[in-house]
Amino acid sequence: MSDWVDDELGTLDLEDPRRERRIRLMVKKMAERPGGSIPQTFTTHAEAAAAYRALWSEDVTPEAIRQALREACVGRIAGEARLLAIQDTTAFSFNHHPATAGLGPIGEAGSYGFWQHSVAAVTTDGVPLGLLHQETWARDPEAEGTRERWREREFQEKESFRWVAGLRAVHAAAPEGTTVISLADREADIYEVFAEPRPEGSELLIRNAYNRRLKAGTERPTGETQPLWKTLAEAPVGGEMLVSLTRRPDRKPRVARLEVRWTTVTLEAPHYRVEGTPRAPITVNAILVREVSPVPKGEKRVEWRLLTTLPVESFEQAQECVRFYGYRWLIERFHFTLKSGCRIEQSQLRTADRLMRLLALFVVVAWRLLWLTYAARVDGQQPCSVTFTRGEWQALFAVHHRGQPLPSEPPSLGEAVLWLARLGGYLARKHDAPPGVKVLWRGYIRLHDIVLGWLLATGQDVCNA
Repeated sequence: MSDWVDDELGTLDLEDPRRERRIRLMVKKMAERPGGSIPQTFTTHAEAAAAYRALWSEDVTPEAIRQALREACVGRIAGEARLLAIQDTTAFSFNHHPATAGLGPIGEAGSYGFWQHSVAAVTTDGVPLGLLHQETWARDPEAEGTRERWREREFQEKESFRWVAGLRAVHAAAPEGTTVISLADREADIYEVFAEPRPEGSELLIRNAYNRRLKAGTERPTGETQPLWKTLAEAPVGGEMLVSLTRRPDRKPRVARLEVRWTTVTLEAPHYRVEGTPRAPITVNAILVREVSPVPKGEKRVEWRLLTTLPVESFEQAQECVRFYGYRWLIERFHFTLKSGCRIEQSQLRTADRLMRLLALFVVVAWRLLWLTYAARVDGQQPCSVTFTRGEWQALFAVHHRGQPLPSEPPSLGEAVLWLARLGGYLARKHDAPPGVKVLWRGYIRLHDIVLGWLLATGQDVCNA
């Protein structure tokens, strides 16, 4: 890999330069073999022993690694006029290794692991720029009955506070002059998120989960009160748009034709409250997109309800909100990469603290693979030297252009990523979708061994290429 690891962790502060160099070296090795175990990744006894010592050390804190990533991300988003800040939560299961200490319940009875909440910065064209915020925690296995008592607890004590914490982190990190649109799925449809004070340039775009009560007299000329969903369904159709739906376990990729409706509504505050202060109603714009084209047999019709503080006065503005929401699945791909590509859930480290340190290192690798995938699609004409070393792109060229002389200048990022994907099994047929994260991490595993052979064959310095 190129010096991108040094760029990502350039401000890493572990109070010991030797420790910081060790962590950067570990990430570089892990990026060469994403998904490999510690013995597979660090092939000498000395390297493996040093890696284990780092993962056991309390001086290596995940927060310090996340802070360095956050600072690198903030540096990249400077100059962006608008930015998406996408939040999501995922659980990591370690049921296969029940002896691991420090884990907690993660949902289904008998399932143990820990949780991670992330906020990713993404351009309005869909290129990931890094992580603005991340927290990891394990539930207390002894704390039973909290679900039954959730209305009695302060909001700051609830897990749902993570959405507000993420929003505050975005506000703290966003550079002046950049409009940041915080985007989340239905779990973030809670009153406190909409009620959180927002500075100028901070907007919300959240998928609606609940058929909320509307303030009387604001949604119908007669003053009659009716719930949100009925009000949205009665709004006029403002236009139709085509949306490409990605592949999911329950859905094949397809293009859906959606009708778009929107209206302005004022949401009543929830009945329950912990504090004694009254809660004010909140006015937002609501958007309904519903699939009108024939739906393949066995697949669910697409229907999204979105709540936003962005202005929605025209079909073009509503359409843009829908397009922005379509990028939310990028953070799901990030979590997918951590689980399936980096295979964090296969680790057999014996404590949750060590697992969380390992996860913090894999986060660097996973985000870079995600960036590479989508940067090649959106800005594939930039030189591949932004992420590939000279030895890497030369080896890729030689593999796919046998007998041809090497170019004097690095090829484009799009070309290099295509060659890398083909190493991972991508067929590059005419109608194939662009290569995804999965084939790229497979390609990187093969590329590492190819590059070593290439450098030795051409007499280049293996250590510095």
